[in-house]
Amino acid sequence: MSRRPAFRRTSRRTLRSAAIVAAVSAPLLTAGATVAASSGSLPTRSGSPGSGLPGSVLSGAPVTAACAVRGLPTLGGRYGNVTAAAANGDIVGIADNTAGVAQPVLWRAGKPERIRTGLAGSVPAGLNAHGDVVGNSPNGEDTIGWVRSGSRVTQLRGTRLRGTRLAALPAAISNSGIVVGALESTEGTPAEGDNTPGSLEDEQAAVWRSPTGPPQLLAPLPGDQGAHAFAVAADGRVGGISEGHRFRPVVWDHAGRPHVLPGLGGGYGIVRAFGPGGVAVGDAVAKDGTDHAVRWSAGGRITDLGLPAGSRTAQASGVLPGGVVVGTAQLPAPGGGVLTRAVRWPAAEQPQLLGRQQGPGQAMVAGAASARTAVGYRTDASGGRHPVMWRCGS
Repeated sequence: MSRRPAFRRTSRRTLRSAAIVAAVSAPLLTAGATVAASSGSLPTRSGSPGSGLPGSVLSGAPVTAACAVRGLPTLGGRYGNVTAAAANGDIVGIADNTAGVAQPVLWRAGKPERIRTGLAGSVPAGLNAHGDVVGNSPNGEDTIGWVRSGSRVTQLRGTRLRGTRLAALPAAISNSGIVVGALESTEGTPAEGDNTPGSLEDEQAAVWRSPTGPPQLLAPLPGDQGAHAFAVAADGRVGGISEGHRFRPVVWDHAGRPHVLPGLGGGYGIVRAFGPGGVAVGDAVAKDGTDHAVRWSAGGRITDLGLPAGSRTAQASGVLPGGVVVGTAQLPAPGGGVLTRAVRWPAAEQPQLLGRQQGPGQAMVAGAASARTAVGYRTDASGGRHPVMWRCGS
């Protein structure tokens, strides 16, 4: 099975330890644990803007956009992290309280409100413009997926498939209340989950048409064993990844049928978000092993957005209302290793860093909020994460 750069399976251990603990205060992964880059020198730019041809690595110094960065308040503690945003400017994530305990939060007009789920260790994964939030909470070695609408919290239903119990892992929710994500088994040993070894180890993409309804499985592409949905468009289409010998970007239509999207020739691609007009964004690996932020039109045409100068890895994670794509790239760090930086693409092959680097800190974009605003986190000198929003001039 081929390697999956910049994609990690969303296991319960990841949700509990990485999303809850590391997402707040722990340092970032070292360069060697971030992305495996292929050997060879960096290629120069090839193709033309919007051509969709791989190999769009820029030479020279990275371009920096004039963006103002603003810290988001926590619940009284030092650390926090943004996990998702809605087009109306609402933001969700986790933030420390005065006791230093991470809590799920919703920022409205920049003010944090604790999200009370009645479940320990809750981590929001997505929200819509109505303030409905989806997320996950650990339950031993299992996971509970939930939807909060107003003050009501509903646990999402799992299912059984080929004798294996599958738990809900929601990732996103549309303005019409459609929830997408995956169904995942326990780790598969008698000591975990319901004390029954699982026969199905592959996660299965799923959609919930209502918070109280049963999940609908979304089939992977022919020949693949599993899939994961990460985004839902305004028109009800679902995007994600189909997992097999290759890992291919996929969009499911309204009937739940999977349709493969073109990649850049490297055997890996993923849809991470939808934007205005039905465009999808994510990343795809080129034949030389570089991982590029890409955009797909509503009709499925791929455009290579390009890499910042010196970078070999970038991912698009959101689209602003005006069409500007935002995301993250890994760039060489002074003295070795890589730094994760926040990036915007106002047009194909025009990557711009969001503000100038301040010290050894890193930054990551979780998604797009209203107007010209991207949201995510920045780290301090010790690696602690702080929720922030970037607002760029155009």
